[in-house]
Amino acid sequence: MALLYRFVKIPDRADTHVFTFVVTKSVTRDLERDITSKEFSCGHQRWAITFSRTDKVLGVYLVWRSTSEAMRVYVDFTFTLLNRDHFSHNEAFSGKQVKFTTECPAQGNRNYIAVSELYVRNFADNNGEFQLELSMGHVRTMFDTDFRVPSSIFGHHLPRQHQPSAAKNPPQTPKLETTYFTYGGFDWNLALYPNGIKDVHDGRVSVYLNRCTGFDHQCRVRYSLVLGDGPRRVDSGPVDDVSDSDGKSYGWHTTARFQDLVYKGAVRVHLEMLMANTLSEVVS
Repeated sequence: MALLYRFVKIPDRADTHVFTFVVTKSVTRDLERDITSKEFSCGHQRWAITFSRTDKVLGVYLVWRSTSEAMRVYVDFTFTLLNRDHFSHNEAFSGKQVKFTTECPAQGNRNYIAVSELYVRNFADNNGEFQLELSMGHVRTMFDTDFRVPSSIFGHHLPRQHQPSAAKNPPQTPKLETTYFTYGGFDWNLALYPNGIKDVHDGRVSVYLNRCTGFDHQCRVRYSLVLGDGPRRVDSGPVDDVSDSDGKSYGWHTTARFQDLVYKGAVRVHLEMLMANTLSEVVS
């Protein structure tokens, strides 16, 4: 098994997290056993490490556990076998902005090191245990999907004399929603209002990030959102928002008109999640 026994967070621009595992002899001696660590958190995502083994070669992989459809995660990571003699003899491999998806949630090196070298080069002790260090940084979470636009949303308004009574049939604000995705331990989705949700619609698009689980506390979020494609697309830049105890947010209110964003019956959306931290409440 792989036991996490040390964690260090480095205050650098990459928000580097360093995890050190003690790996027991079962990794190299019990070829039929699945050796996967317990889950740990980094970059608001859940991860684990796992090993592949043959009679001669040991492989190691970083596994993205909190997968979601239409979401992808990029991360810089380095695996380092810690040598018992001197750090200059460590064995490492790394990747920059390696892509993790639902279809490919594990990335690593299946030919990391020959099993015999664990002993010859003094990585493993007399009990067959060794230390493996994982460094992770620059974790980026992206969500790409489309708001599918029903044809009814472009329906013509009836003349006033033929419209039903507003008191009996209050007008419904049209809304489009995405599927759910996981980030920071919560489920989220996006809701787009083609005409906003103000009492007097100005024809400008509004988008809200909704938290669908975990309503015990408010949550501070930061994200960046792009709607549409090509020259007419609109970019929010970094948005700082608060998800209240009902999961509602203040939203992003664009200057774009809905019809300018629609292409082939859909509005393309690109979301990058930057932060999601719960807020503590102080009771006086």
